[in-house]
Amino acid sequence: MIVVAYHVVLGSAWGDAYLAALAGARDSPTPVRLLADTPIRYLLMGPEAVVVFFVLSGFVLVFPMLQGRGLDLWSYYPRRVLRLWLPSAGAMAFAIIVILLGHQKPETAPSEWARAFSFSTLSPSQIVDSFFLITGSTQVNNPLWSLRWELLFSLMLPVAFLAVARIARGHWYWLIACGAVTAVGTVLGVQALIYGPMFLAGCVAAVMRSQGAAPRGKAAPWILVLAGVLALGLPDVVRVGLPDLVPGGARGALQGFVAIGAALVVLGLSAPSGLARLLGTAPFRFLGRISFSLYLVHMPILLQALQLAPGTPHRALLISVPVAVLVAWLFARFVEEPSARLARTVGRSASERVRAISRPSAEVQDR
Repeated sequence: MIVVAYHVVLGSAWGDAYLAALAGARDSPTPVRLLADTPIRYLLMGPEAVVVFFVLSGFVLVFPMLQGRGLDLWSYYPRRVLRLWLPSAGAMAFAIIVILLGHQKPETAPSEWARAFSFSTLSPSQIVDSFFLITGSTQVNNPLWSLRWELLFSLMLPVAFLAVARIARGHWYWLIACGAVTAVGTVLGVQALIYGPMFLAGCVAAVMRSQGAAPRGKAAPWILVLAGVLALGLPDVVRVGLPDLVPGGARGALQGFVAIGAALVVLGLSAPSGLARLLGTAPFRFLGRISFSLYLVHMPILLQALQLAPGTPHRALLISVPVAVLVAWLFARFVEEPSARLARTVGRSASERVRAISRPSAEVQDR
């Protein structure tokens, strides 16, 4: 929902001024300053929310293995690839249909961001290229850029597990190291160094939770979440309150705190607490169920709403949000969840076939 709210602002008439404010501009209109320079900003932290998504992925993939659940690679790889690619392909197909039927006019969009991701037409090569998740372009449905890194990390999961499974002490140093590498990668502009350590930070958090290395006590989850939230907002605190403290060229290094903050939030919420129980109530569970689908399908809906009502972009975007939630629920029910079931079936079948093939060879060796 934070990503959706972020894109609503970027698509509005305030979008250009909002991005300029985040880049350090000090002459923004008052409404934009309220959105960018006050705690309201936490509700619009789209990129930071994606970092939490990356960290959470590392946590939930590694934690079961640390609890003794084996990793059957013959089952895992086809299951994981299909689990990510099938919904992504469905969402890309949805975006292509919206664009082709919507007769979009990018020049009428109210912000540069909206113009960049609106299309008057699509060429056959653009359409075909969009379905290659790792090597293709995600401009037609931009949120899918993060699924590229999710899939790459999933392919590297055995290596990541071996890297963190041996951690027995100094967990906090490992977490800080992940943030430091992200900081260096951001300054250098190397995406693998930016996003890879975010997944590893989630893996380290899983080790900490599994080994009981995280702080304990009733207040510990709240302290971890609060510290994580503060770390997520540190780049904005520096931007707004201490703009001369860190030179502009080095300010990207503060992204390391964002990676650490996301890990602290996930670590805090992985323990029982009142906040965790709140996030486990029915409304949040519903949002959790549709969250992946909402992430995949919301952007074409927002952009098409701007095309249908170019004269009132704020009103069009606000109306498009409940429409996106409804479409996400339908997408989850008829695309994402069936894709997950199919992925599990294919994974089990692949594993059983490999075992069936290898069993006669084992019997021959025994003889």
